[in-house]
Amino acid sequence: MLIRKSSLVGKKAGEIHIERVDFRHFVVESILPYTEEDQEGHKTWDLPTNICDDELMEVAIEVQYRSDGYRGSEREIEGWFNELQRFQNH
Repeated sequence: MLIRKSSLVGKKAGEIHIERVDFRHFVVESILPYTEEDQEGHKTWDLPTNICDDELMEVAIEVQYRSDGYRGSEREIEGWFNELQRFQNH
């Protein structure tokens, strides 16, 4: 089975859309319904499928924070990391 697109909603109601564009890259889009002064309402990452785990973890940390509205536990961040990996490894 090939997953090409996924939409998720975090605890803060931030939306995350992940789409596998082709075999070389995937796109992660974060949309916040409201923002704090220092936050962008919309942010997009265009990631290569061969991104290293450390860099993918950095994206997962930011995605978790943007979607949930707080710095999550290791387990919460790992959940987002695993979701991103599903698009990286297909």
